[in-house]
Amino acid sequence: MTYMRVVAKVTSSGITQAELAKAVGAGPRSVQNWASGHNTPRGRSAAKLLDVHAIVDLLSDSYTPEGIDIWFHSRNRNLDMRRPIDLLTEGDFDRVLDEAKWVAGGM
Repeated sequence: MTYMRVVAKVTSSGITQAELAKAVGAGPRSVQNWASGHNTPRGRSAAKLLDVHAIVDLLSDSYTPEGIDIWFHSRNRNLDMRRPIDLLTEGDFDRVLDEAKWVAGGM
C-alpha cells in the first residue's frame, strides 16, 4: 500500500480532493501531489489520511463506492443530522469512525 493508493481509494469513494485536504489539514495542492505520487503526507496529515482511509475501508464492507459517497454526504440521524464529511472536515474523526463501525456491524 502506498499513500498514492490510499488517496485513490478514498477519492474513489466520493470524497473529493478538496474535502480530503480540509479533513487532513493540508492544502489541495498537497493532496494532488500525494495522489500523483510526487510527494507523501507527513506527521499529522499522514495520520489523519490513514484515519479517513480506515473509515472508508470499514464502510466498504457494507457499501459500494457509490453507497459510501452517499453515506458521507447525507445527513445522518445518529450524528445529530450532520453529514459525516462535515464532521471529518471539522476534525471529529472519532465520532465518524464510531458510526462507520456501527454500519459495519462492529459496535
